[in-house]
Amino acid sequence: MTSIISSLTATQIKSLTTTTISKLTTDDIAALTSTQISAMSSAQIGAITTTDFVALKSTQLSAISSQAIVGLNMDQLGVLSTGQIQGLSSTQIAAMYSSQIEAFTTSQAGALSSAQVAALTSAGLGAMSTDDLAAFSTDDIAAIATKSLSGLKTDAIGSLSTDQVAALKTSQLTALTTAQINALQSGQVAALQTSQLVALTSTQVAGLSTNTIVALKTDQLVALKSTQVAVLSTAQIGSLTTAQTAALKTEQLNALSAKQVAALTTDDVVALTTDQIAGLKSTQVGALTTAQLGA
Repeated sequence: MTSIISSLTATQIKSLTTTTISKLTTDDIAALTSTQISAMSSAQIGAITTTDFVALKSTQLSAISSQAIVGLNMDQLGVLSTGQIQGLSSTQIAAMYSSQIEAFTTSQAGALSSAQVAALTSAGLGAMSTDDLAAFSTDDIAAIATKSLSGLKTDAIGSLSTDQVAALKTSQLTALTTAQINALQSGQVAALQTSQLVALTSTQVAGLSTNTIVALKTDQLVALKSTQVAVLSTAQIGSLTTAQTAALKTEQLNALSAKQVAALTTDDVVALTTDQIAGLKSTQVGALTTAQLGA
C-alpha cells in the first residue's frame, strides 16, 4: 500500500478517515511527503499510532500544520525523541495546548531551543513543571517572551537557579508581578544584578515583601534609585538591617518622608553615620521620635 499512499494528492489525503489512518503501516507513514502531512487534520494526526509516529522524520513532523499540531495526543508526545522535539517549529510550539506542553518530559523540555522557548505562550509556560524549567539554559530563560511570563507560577519562580535569575533581562523583570518577585528566595534575590534592581518599577518595589528587602545585599540596596527608596513602606523601612541602613547614600536618605524616617528602628538610627545624620533634612530630623533620639 506504500506506493499507493505516496501517490495520493493532498485532497485525497484529507479525505482519509481516522480509521484508515490508524491502519496505515510504519512504511506507509514514513512514505508520506511533507505536502501530504501538511494537508492532514488534527484528528488525522491524532489517529497515527505511536509505533508509526515515532518513525516520523523531523522534516515530516515540521510539516504538520499549526492547526493540526493540537491533535497530538499524550502517547504520541511521549515517544518523541529530543531530536524530534528540536525539529518542531516555533509556530507549532506556540500553537500547542498547555496540556501538550505539560506532557513534555524534562529531557524534552531541556531539548527546546531558545527560539522554541520564546514561542511558548503564557499558558504553555505555566504548564511546565519546576523540573522542566530547571532544564532550561540561561539563554532559554533570557528568551522567554515578556508577555508569557505572567504564566509562571510563584513556585516555579522560586525554583529557578541563581544563574537563571541573573539571566533575566530587565524587560522581563519589569513584566513580573509583585507576587512573582516576592516568590524569589533570599539566594535568588542576592543573585540579582544592580542593573536588574534599578529597572524595577515603583509598584514592584513598593510590593516587595520585608523578607525580600532584608535579603538585599548592601551593594544592591545602595544601587536603588532615590525614587525607588521613596516608595518603600514604613514596614519595609522598619525591616532594614543596621548594615543596610548604615550603607544608604545621602540622596537615598533625603528621599525618605517623615513617616519613613519615623519607621526606622532605634538600632537603625544608632547605626547611622555622622555624615548620614548631618545630611538629614530638618523635616526629617523633626520626624524622629523620642525613642529614636534617645537611642
